[in-house]
Amino acid sequence: MSGRKFGVVYHENVNNWATKSLIEAIEAKGHVAKPFRLQDISAQLPNKFTHLDDEDMSDMDGVMVRTIGFGTGDQITFRISLLEHFEDAGIYVMNPAYSFRRAKDKYATLTALHKGGIRVPKTYIGENLEAAIDFVDEVGDVVVKPLIGARGMGAIRAEHRELTYRAMKFIHQLGQVLYVQELVEKPNRDIRAFVIGGKLIGAMYRYIPEGIEGEWRTNVHGGGKAELTKLTPEYEECAIKTAEILKLDYTGVDIIESPEGPCVIEANAAPSWSALSRVTGIDIASLIVDRLVEQSSG
Repeated sequence: MSGRKFGVVYHENVNNWATKSLIEAIEAKGHVAKPFRLQDISAQLPNKFTHLDDEDMSDMDGVMVRTIGFGTGDQITFRISLLEHFEDAGIYVMNPAYSFRRAKDKYATLTALHKGGIRVPKTYIGENLEAAIDFVDEVGDVVVKPLIGARGMGAIRAEHRELTYRAMKFIHQLGQVLYVQELVEKPNRDIRAFVIGGKLIGAMYRYIPEGIEGEWRTNVHGGGKAELTKLTPEYEECAIKTAEILKLDYTGVDIIESPEGPCVIEANAAPSWSALSRVTGIDIASLIVDRLVEQSSG
């Protein structure tokens, strides 16, 4: 079936590499791509959706969500409800609204994975500074992270109690939730595994950048080195099961090689794949769009 209409949700930059790749892949397959920001959509009941002043978007077959953007509590609540309204109106949302929201929230992600039998790091989440300090005293070397974030931005490794206390006190004073995670023993790398439609598409090692004193993050965006790898059955099963538990059509799963085996740090609901495409030679955007078209055909 051709000539269908698919929305692509962006926030600030429609020319973002991943967003642009998806738009090009949709158009290359003979469909219409309509990029838009959620804040530019108005909804009416019964099911009518309008872009800006007058363009009717109610005829979309599916929507690819890359971000819900920044905003107040009311704005974020509206945008999530809008995605759910799309679904109720028969427009397929990818990744699905609830799955997207849960994967963007590291706390909700780890809770679901732990319940599903996936190994996750020991983690403290809360608003009690003294309880967080007690957790640090118990586990030692930790990473303090934003509850919602990407590309390792805002994460602080705190090896010393005084530094840890100051970082967490500052976060606490800003009214932010404390998310403090044990730094699990591992090699100088982690694994990014990419799953689409319940199948492992490819995986790579991400190595800590060389020549940057004190750096511990492996994100390629921050200078980490990417290297193609073939996962063992245990690690492949972990990645696929993670996507299954979180009900994600596509996801980049971050796994560390702990002494006990695979340990999942997070699963990304809107991952980038530039490095993985480079090391695998796979047109990942095309495969993601194939999944969108397939799911929108129901």
